[in-house]
Amino acid sequence: MKRFIVSVGTMLVVFLCSTINSSAENNEFKIAFIRHHDLWIKVDGKEKQLTKGEYITGPKWSHDGEWLAYVKGKKQGSLELYRLKDGKKVTPFHSEASNYQWSPKENIIAFVFADTLNTFDVQKKNTDFENVSAGVGDYAWYPNGKKFLVSSEAHLLPTGWTGAQLYEVQKDAHMNPHKMKHLYALPNEHDDFLALVASGFQWSPDQKWISFLAVPTASWSADSNTLCLVRADGSRFEKVDQMLLNTQWFKWAPANNILAYIEGSGRVALENKHLKVKELPALQQNTFTPKGYVDWDFTWKNDNVIIVSRAKEGGFETLPEKRPLPSLYEVDSTSNVQHRITKPPHKQGDYHPIFMKKSNQLIWIRSDRKKADVWLAHRDGKHEMKWIENIDVPEWYYEKWNWGNVISVK
Repeated sequence: MKRFIVSVGTMLVVFLCSTINSSAENNEFKIAFIRHHDLWIKVDGKEKQLTKGEYITGPKWSHDGEWLAYVKGKKQGSLELYRLKDGKKVTPFHSEASNYQWSPKENIIAFVFADTLNTFDVQKKNTDFENVSAGVGDYAWYPNGKKFLVSSEAHLLPTGWTGAQLYEVQKDAHMNPHKMKHLYALPNEHDDFLALVASGFQWSPDQKWISFLAVPTASWSADSNTLCLVRADGSRFEKVDQMLLNTQWFKWAPANNILAYIEGSGRVALENKHLKVKELPALQQNTFTPKGYVDWDFTWKNDNVIIVSRAKEGGFETLPEKRPLPSLYEVDSTSNVQHRITKPPHKQGDYHPIFMKKSNQLIWIRSDRKKADVWLAHRDGKHEMKWIENIDVPEWYYEKWNWGNVISVK
Protein backbone atom coordinates (compact mmCIF):
# COMPACT_ATOMS: atom_id res chain seq x y z
CA MET A 1 0.00 0.00 0.00
CA LYS A 2 2.84 2.39 0.88
CA ARG A 3 4.56 1.48 -2.38
CA PHE A 4 1.35 2.27 -4.28
CA ILE A 5 1.00 5.66 -2.57
CA VAL A 6 4.64 6.54 -3.34
CA SER A 7 4.15 5.49 -6.95
CA VAL A 8 0.99 7.57 -7.33
CA GLY A 9 2.71 10.53 -5.65
CA THR A 10 5.67 10.27 -8.02
CA MET A 11 3.35 10.16 -11.03
CA LEU A 12 1.48 13.21 -9.72
CA VAL A 13 4.71 15.20 -9.33
CA VAL A 14 5.82 14.27 -12.86
CA PHE A 15 2.40 15.24 -14.21
CA LEU A 16 2.43 18.60 -12.43
CA CYS A 17 5.96 19.38 -13.62
CA SER A 18 5.05 18.53 -17.21
CA THR A 19 1.93 20.68 -16.91
CA ILE A 20 3.97 23.62 -15.64
CA ASN A 21 6.51 23.21 -18.43
CA SER A 22 3.88 22.89 -21.13
CA SER A 23 2.06 25.92 -19.77
CA ALA A 24 5.28 27.92 -19.83
CA GLU A 25 6.17 26.82 -23.36
CA ASN A 26 4.14 28.45 -26.08
CA ASN A 27 4.17 27.96 -29.83
CA GLU A 28 2.46 31.21 -30.79
CA PHE A 29 5.72 32.97 -31.64
CA LYS A 30 8.73 32.27 -33.83
CA ILE A 31 12.34 32.73 -32.85
CA ALA A 32 15.44 32.94 -35.02
CA PHE A 33 18.83 32.46 -33.41
CA ILE A 34 22.49 31.92 -34.20
CA ARG A 35 24.22 28.72 -33.09
CA HIS A 36 27.84 28.01 -34.05
CA HIS A 37 27.55 30.92 -36.54
CA ASP A 38 24.66 29.24 -38.37
CA LEU A 39 21.04 30.39 -38.57
CA TRP A 40 18.41 28.34 -36.75
CA ILE A 41 14.72 28.83 -36.09
CA LYS A 42 12.29 27.42 -33.56
CA VAL A 43 8.72 27.32 -34.87
CA ASP A 44 5.82 25.27 -33.47
CA GLY A 45 8.15 23.95 -30.78
CA LYS A 46 10.64 22.46 -33.27
CA GLU A 47 14.18 23.61 -34.02
CA LYS A 48 15.44 23.73 -37.61
CA GLN A 49 18.87 24.61 -38.99
CA LEU A 50 18.68 26.91 -42.05
CA THR A 51 22.35 27.47 -42.96
CA LYS A 52 25.57 25.49 -42.67
CA GLY A 53 29.04 27.01 -42.40
CA GLU A 54 28.08 30.45 -43.73
CA TYR A 55 28.75 32.72 -40.69
CA ILE A 56 25.38 34.39 -40.10
CA THR A 57 24.60 37.49 -38.00
CA GLY A 58 21.68 39.85 -37.43
CA PRO A 59 18.49 37.85 -38.11
CA LYS A 60 15.36 39.99 -38.61
CA TRP A 61 11.79 38.80 -39.20
CA SER A 62 9.50 40.32 -41.81
CA HIS A 63 6.27 41.88 -40.52
CA ASP A 64 4.28 38.66 -41.13
CA GLY A 65 6.98 36.22 -40.01
CA GLU A 66 7.20 34.63 -43.47
CA TRP A 67 10.71 35.87 -44.31
CA LEU A 68 14.02 36.24 -42.48
CA ALA A 69 16.75 38.71 -43.38
CA TYR A 70 20.34 38.25 -42.21
CA VAL A 71 23.94 38.95 -43.14
CA LYS A 72 26.06 36.12 -44.53
CA GLY A 73 29.86 36.23 -44.39
CA LYS A 74 32.45 37.12 -41.76
CA LYS A 75 34.36 39.98 -43.39
CA GLN A 76 32.21 41.57 -46.10
CA GLY A 77 28.79 40.16 -45.38
CA SER A 78 26.03 40.15 -47.99
CA LEU A 79 22.33 40.53 -47.27
CA GLU A 80 20.31 37.35 -47.79
CA LEU A 81 16.58 36.62 -47.40
CA TYR A 82 15.04 33.25 -46.50
CA ARG A 83 11.40 32.25 -47.08
CA LEU A 84 10.12 29.87 -44.42
CA LYS A 85 7.44 28.03 -46.39
CA ASP A 86 9.80 26.59 -49.03
CA GLY A 87 13.36 27.47 -48.01
CA LYS A 88 13.85 29.84 -50.94
CA LYS A 89 16.88 32.12 -50.58
CA VAL A 90 17.15 35.52 -52.26
CA THR A 91 20.13 37.87 -52.45
CA PRO A 92 18.74 41.35 -53.17
CA PHE A 93 22.17 42.95 -53.42
CA HIS A 94 25.56 41.37 -54.13
CA SER A 95 27.77 43.88 -52.33
CA GLU A 96 27.99 44.68 -48.65
CA ALA A 97 24.69 46.22 -47.51
CA SER A 98 24.03 47.69 -44.07
CA ASN A 99 21.17 48.86 -41.87
CA TYR A 100 18.51 46.58 -43.36
CA GLN A 101 14.93 47.06 -42.13
CA TRP A 102 11.68 45.35 -43.12
CA SER A 103 8.60 47.42 -43.92
CA PRO A 104 6.09 47.29 -41.03
CA LYS A 105 3.28 46.57 -43.53
CA GLU A 106 4.69 44.69 -46.55
CA ASN A 107 7.41 42.22 -47.47
CA ILE A 108 9.69 44.98 -48.70
CA ILE A 109 13.15 45.33 -47.21
CA ALA A 110 15.18 48.55 -47.18
CA PHE A 111 18.96 48.76 -46.90
CA VAL A 112 21.80 51.24 -47.30
CA PHE A 113 24.79 51.00 -49.63
CA ALA A 114 27.26 53.85 -50.21
CA ASP A 115 24.97 56.33 -48.41
CA THR A 116 22.07 55.44 -50.73
CA LEU A 117 18.78 54.06 -49.41
CA ASN A 118 17.37 51.19 -51.47
CA THR A 119 14.34 48.89 -51.35
CA PHE A 120 13.70 45.34 -52.55
CA ASP A 121 10.21 43.83 -52.90
CA VAL A 122 10.33 40.07 -52.33
CA GLN A 123 6.83 39.63 -53.76
CA LYS A 124 7.84 40.79 -57.24
CA LYS A 125 9.28 38.16 -59.58
CA ASN A 126 12.60 38.76 -61.32
CA THR A 127 12.88 42.18 -59.75
CA ASP A 128 15.93 44.23 -58.84
CA PHE A 129 16.46 46.62 -55.95
CA GLU A 130 15.32 50.22 -56.39
CA ASN A 131 17.14 53.41 -55.35
CA VAL A 132 15.14 55.67 -53.05
CA SER A 133 17.39 58.48 -51.80
CA ALA A 134 21.06 59.48 -51.73
CA GLY A 135 22.87 61.21 -48.86
CA VAL A 136 21.44 58.92 -46.18
CA GLY A 137 23.15 58.73 -42.79
CA ASP A 138 20.35 56.74 -41.14
CA TYR A 139 16.64 56.10 -41.67
CA ALA A 140 13.51 54.35 -40.45
CA TRP A 141 10.20 53.30 -41.98
CA TYR A 142 7.18 55.36 -40.96
CA PRO A 143 4.66 53.18 -39.08
CA ASN A 144 2.31 53.21 -42.10
CA GLY A 145 5.01 51.77 -44.37
CA LYS A 146 4.43 54.43 -47.03
CA LYS A 147 7.52 56.58 -46.48
CA PHE A 148 10.84 56.90 -44.68
CA LEU A 149 12.24 59.30 -42.13
CA VAL A 150 15.78 59.98 -43.32
CA SER A 151 18.70 61.69 -41.59
CA SER A 152 21.44 63.26 -43.66
CA GLU A 153 24.94 63.57 -42.26
CA ALA A 154 26.21 66.91 -40.96
CA HIS A 155 28.81 69.02 -42.76
CA LEU A 156 31.96 70.62 -41.40
CA LEU A 157 32.10 74.34 -42.16
CA PRO A 158 34.79 76.89 -41.22
CA THR A 159 32.51 77.89 -38.34
CA GLY A 160 32.03 74.31 -37.10
CA TRP A 161 29.68 71.43 -37.73
CA THR A 162 26.16 71.89 -39.02
CA GLY A 163 23.41 69.69 -37.61
CA ALA A 164 21.99 66.67 -39.40
CA GLN A 165 18.85 67.29 -41.48
CA LEU A 166 15.65 65.23 -41.24
CA TYR A 167 13.54 64.46 -44.32
CA GLU A 168 10.32 62.66 -45.15
CA VAL A 169 10.95 60.50 -48.23
CA GLN A 170 8.27 58.56 -50.10
CA LYS A 171 9.13 54.87 -50.49
CA ASP A 172 8.73 55.20 -54.30
CA ALA A 173 10.81 58.39 -54.50
CA HIS A 174 13.31 56.88 -56.98
CA MET A 175 15.77 59.71 -56.22
CA ASN A 176 13.15 62.32 -57.18
CA PRO A 177 13.55 65.39 -54.91
CA HIS A 178 9.89 66.30 -55.45
CA LYS A 179 8.98 63.22 -53.40
CA MET A 180 11.14 64.35 -50.50
CA LYS A 181 10.17 66.91 -47.86
CA HIS A 182 12.45 68.64 -45.35
CA LEU A 183 11.14 68.07 -41.82
CA TYR A 184 13.65 69.52 -39.37
CA ALA A 185 17.22 70.86 -39.09
CA LEU A 186 18.98 69.72 -35.93
CA PRO A 187 20.94 72.45 -34.12
CA ASN A 188 24.49 73.25 -35.22
CA GLU A 189 27.41 72.26 -33.01
CA HIS A 190 27.40 74.15 -29.72
CA ASP A 191 28.65 73.53 -26.18
CA ASP A 192 28.23 69.80 -25.54
CA PHE A 193 25.85 69.08 -28.45
CA LEU A 194 26.79 67.69 -31.85
CA ALA A 195 24.55 65.74 -34.22
CA LEU A 196 26.55 64.32 -37.13
CA VAL A 197 23.59 62.01 -37.74
CA ALA A 198 20.25 61.15 -36.14
CA SER A 199 19.77 57.45 -35.44
CA GLY A 200 17.24 54.94 -34.13
CA PHE A 201 13.96 56.73 -34.89
CA GLN A 202 10.98 55.47 -32.87
CA TRP A 203 7.41 56.80 -32.94
CA SER A 204 5.26 57.39 -29.87
CA PRO A 205 2.04 55.32 -29.69
CA ASP A 206 -0.05 58.26 -30.96
CA GLN A 207 2.63 58.93 -33.64
CA LYS A 208 2.89 62.60 -32.64
CA TRP A 209 6.47 62.33 -31.31
CA ILE A 210 9.65 60.75 -32.64
CA SER A 211 12.55 59.75 -30.37
CA PHE A 212 16.10 59.31 -31.65
CA LEU A 213 19.77 59.69 -30.77
CA ALA A 214 21.85 62.64 -31.92
CA VAL A 215 25.16 60.92 -32.63
CA PRO A 216 28.41 62.96 -32.53
CA THR A 217 31.88 61.87 -33.72
CA ALA A 218 32.92 58.21 -33.40
CA SER A 219 35.16 58.69 -30.35
CA TRP A 220 32.64 60.98 -28.65
CA SER A 221 29.67 58.72 -29.38
CA ALA A 222 31.41 55.78 -27.66
CA ASP A 223 30.87 57.66 -24.39
CA SER A 224 27.83 59.85 -24.89
CA ASN A 225 24.97 60.60 -27.28
CA THR A 226 21.97 62.88 -26.85
CA LEU A 227 18.50 61.35 -26.63
CA CYS A 228 16.15 63.73 -28.44
CA LEU A 229 12.49 64.21 -29.28
CA VAL A 230 10.96 65.96 -32.27
CA ARG A 231 7.30 66.54 -33.04
CA ALA A 232 6.18 64.48 -36.03
CA ASP A 233 5.33 67.70 -37.87
CA GLY A 234 8.72 69.25 -37.04
CA SER A 235 7.18 71.99 -34.88
CA ARG A 236 9.13 71.24 -31.69
CA PHE A 237 12.50 69.77 -30.68
CA GLU A 238 13.72 68.72 -27.25
CA LYS A 239 16.98 67.33 -25.87
CA VAL A 240 16.16 64.74 -23.21
CA ASP A 241 19.33 63.18 -21.76
CA GLN A 242 22.73 61.58 -22.35
CA MET A 243 23.12 57.86 -23.06
CA LEU A 244 25.17 55.25 -24.91
CA LEU A 245 24.78 54.53 -28.61
CA ASN A 246 22.26 51.72 -28.20
CA THR A 247 18.91 52.19 -29.92
CA GLN A 248 17.46 49.29 -27.89
CA TRP A 249 17.97 51.31 -24.71
CA PHE A 250 15.05 53.67 -25.33
CA LYS A 251 11.48 52.46 -25.92
CA TRP A 252 7.97 53.87 -25.84
CA ALA A 253 5.28 52.35 -23.65
CA PRO A 254 2.78 50.19 -25.59
CA ALA A 255 -0.14 52.66 -25.58
CA ASN A 256 0.85 55.89 -23.76
CA ASN A 257 3.31 58.66 -24.58
CA ILE A 258 5.82 57.48 -21.98
CA LEU A 259 9.46 57.02 -22.98
CA ALA A 260 11.77 54.77 -20.95
CA TYR A 261 15.52 54.81 -21.49
CA ILE A 262 18.88 53.94 -19.95
CA GLU A 263 20.59 57.21 -19.02
CA GLY A 264 24.29 57.64 -18.39
CA SER A 265 27.45 58.65 -20.20
CA GLY A 266 30.71 56.69 -20.18
CA ARG A 267 31.37 53.65 -22.35
CA VAL A 268 31.63 51.21 -19.42
CA ALA A 269 28.21 49.60 -18.95
CA LEU A 270 29.05 48.63 -15.35
CA GLU A 271 28.98 52.27 -14.26
CA ASN A 272 26.45 55.11 -14.32
CA LYS A 273 23.59 53.43 -16.23
CA HIS A 274 20.13 54.28 -14.88
CA LEU A 275 16.59 53.44 -15.93
CA LYS A 276 14.60 56.64 -16.42
CA VAL A 277 11.05 57.35 -17.56
CA LYS A 278 9.78 60.52 -19.22
CA GLU A 279 6.05 61.09 -19.64
CA LEU A 280 5.07 63.65 -22.26
CA PRO A 281 4.38 66.52 -22.20
CA ALA A 282 6.00 66.80 -18.74
CA LEU A 283 9.55 68.14 -18.70
CA GLN A 284 11.03 66.09 -15.87
CA GLN A 285 12.24 62.48 -15.84
CA ASN A 286 12.04 59.97 -12.99
CA THR A 287 14.90 57.61 -12.11
CA PHE A 288 14.25 54.03 -10.94
CA THR A 289 17.72 52.50 -10.56
CA PRO A 290 18.75 52.03 -6.90
CA LYS A 291 22.09 53.40 -5.75
CA GLY A 292 24.91 50.93 -6.33
CA TYR A 293 23.24 49.25 -9.34
CA VAL A 294 23.21 49.62 -13.12
CA ASP A 295 20.38 48.88 -15.55
CA TRP A 296 20.76 47.58 -19.10
CA ASP A 297 18.29 45.97 -21.53
CA PHE A 298 14.60 46.31 -20.70
CA THR A 299 11.11 45.64 -22.03
CA TRP A 300 7.69 47.15 -21.33
CA LYS A 301 5.23 44.67 -19.79
CA ASN A 302 2.37 47.18 -19.97
CA ASP A 303 2.04 50.97 -19.80
CA ASN A 304 3.18 51.03 -16.17
CA VAL A 305 5.51 48.08 -15.62
CA ILE A 306 9.03 47.57 -16.98
CA ILE A 307 11.21 44.45 -16.78
CA VAL A 308 14.90 45.34 -16.73
CA SER A 309 18.23 43.51 -16.62
CA ARG A 310 19.98 44.88 -13.50
CA ALA A 311 23.43 44.25 -12.01
CA LYS A 312 25.50 45.63 -9.17
CA GLU A 313 27.73 48.51 -10.14
CA GLY A 314 31.37 47.60 -10.67
CA GLY A 315 34.60 48.74 -12.27
CA PHE A 316 35.80 47.58 -15.67
CA GLU A 317 39.27 47.00 -14.23
CA THR A 318 37.85 43.92 -12.48
CA LEU A 319 38.66 40.60 -14.17
CA PRO A 320 35.80 39.48 -16.47
CA GLU A 321 35.07 36.37 -14.40
CA LYS A 322 34.58 38.56 -11.29
CA ARG A 323 32.38 41.25 -12.82
CA PRO A 324 28.78 41.52 -11.59
CA LEU A 325 26.14 39.59 -13.53
CA PRO A 326 22.53 40.75 -13.91
CA SER A 327 19.13 39.46 -12.84
CA LEU A 328 15.71 40.54 -14.09
CA TYR A 329 13.71 43.02 -12.02
CA GLU A 330 10.15 44.22 -12.37
CA VAL A 331 9.67 47.97 -11.91
CA ASP A 332 6.31 49.71 -11.53
CA SER A 333 6.88 53.22 -12.88
CA THR A 334 3.77 54.63 -11.16
CA SER A 335 4.36 53.36 -7.61
CA ASN A 336 8.14 52.71 -7.80
CA VAL A 337 7.52 49.23 -6.37
CA GLN A 338 10.37 47.00 -7.54
CA HIS A 339 11.25 43.35 -7.03
CA ARG A 340 13.58 40.74 -8.44
CA ILE A 341 11.87 38.11 -10.60
CA THR A 342 14.77 35.84 -11.67
CA LYS A 343 17.63 34.33 -9.70
CA PRO A 344 20.21 32.93 -12.10
CA PRO A 345 22.73 30.39 -10.77
CA HIS A 346 26.16 31.48 -9.58
CA LYS A 347 28.33 32.91 -12.37
CA GLN A 348 25.36 33.32 -14.73
CA GLY A 349 23.34 36.40 -15.61
CA ASP A 350 19.97 37.21 -17.18
CA TYR A 351 20.00 39.55 -20.19
CA HIS A 352 17.80 40.90 -22.98
CA PRO A 353 14.24 40.48 -21.63
CA ILE A 354 11.44 40.36 -24.22
CA PHE A 355 7.79 40.44 -23.17
CA MET A 356 5.42 38.68 -25.58
CA LYS A 357 2.07 40.41 -25.18
CA LYS A 358 0.12 37.90 -27.30
CA SER A 359 1.12 34.89 -25.18
CA ASN A 360 1.64 36.86 -21.94
CA GLN A 361 5.12 35.38 -21.51
CA LEU A 362 8.65 36.53 -20.79
CA ILE A 363 11.72 35.52 -22.80
CA TRP A 364 15.32 36.29 -21.89
CA ILE A 365 18.90 35.11 -22.34
CA ARG A 366 20.87 33.46 -19.55
CA SER A 367 24.63 33.54 -20.03
CA ASP A 368 27.97 33.18 -18.26
CA ARG A 369 29.59 35.41 -20.94
CA LYS A 370 30.97 32.33 -22.75
CA LYS A 371 27.79 30.41 -23.62
CA ALA A 372 24.12 31.33 -23.61
CA ASP A 373 20.63 29.81 -23.54
CA VAL A 374 17.16 31.22 -24.15
CA TRP A 375 14.76 30.97 -21.21
CA LEU A 376 10.98 31.24 -21.06
CA ALA A 377 8.59 31.94 -18.18
CA HIS A 378 5.17 33.25 -17.27
CA ARG A 379 4.72 37.03 -17.21
CA ASP A 380 5.81 37.18 -13.55
CA GLY A 381 9.00 35.20 -14.13
CA LYS A 382 7.59 32.08 -12.48
CA HIS A 383 7.65 28.55 -13.94
CA GLU A 384 10.84 29.37 -15.82
CA MET A 385 12.28 26.81 -18.21
CA LYS A 386 15.28 26.56 -20.52
CA TRP A 387 13.73 26.88 -23.97
CA ILE A 388 16.68 26.91 -26.40
CA GLU A 389 20.17 25.68 -25.54
CA ASN A 390 23.50 26.90 -26.79
CA ILE A 391 23.09 30.09 -28.81
CA ASP A 392 26.10 32.18 -29.77
CA VAL A 393 27.35 34.92 -27.47
CA PRO A 394 27.71 38.21 -29.40
CA GLU A 395 30.66 40.51 -29.30
CA TRP A 396 30.60 42.93 -26.39
CA TYR A 397 31.97 46.41 -25.82
CA TYR A 398 32.85 47.36 -22.25
CA GLU A 399 30.15 44.94 -20.97
CA LYS A 400 27.50 46.23 -23.40
CA TRP A 401 26.17 43.20 -25.29
CA ASN A 402 24.40 43.33 -28.64
CA TRP A 403 22.08 40.34 -28.25
CA GLY A 404 20.04 41.49 -31.25
CA ASN A 405 22.86 40.15 -33.44
CA VAL A 406 22.09 36.56 -32.38
CA ILE A 407 18.35 36.43 -31.67
CA SER A 408 15.09 37.72 -33.17
CA VAL A 409 11.58 36.96 -31.91
CA LYS A 410 8.34 37.34 -33.84
